[in-house]
Amino acid sequence: MAELPAFADSLGSPPPTPWIAIVPLVAILPAVLCMLDIARHPRTQRFPPQIWLAICAFGNVLGLFAYVRFGRGEDR
Repeated sequence: MAELPAFADSLGSPPPTPWIAIVPLVAILPAVLCMLDIARHPRTQRFPPQIWLAICAFGNVLGLFAYVRFGRGEDR
């Protein structure tokens, strides 16, 4: 059997794929879109804008859907 170079043993795993760079963007994008919408249109329903910002920041995709469904003002 062929011997692996000494540095290959220290790595322990194959090199990362390009998809690894896309996953954080998919996770962060909904929260950013939600926050931008709240900043542009601060009149919200049910909760003050600060609460909706926290829901969107920590709830991510579900927070975005909750804000769109329950939090956006009717004047838009």
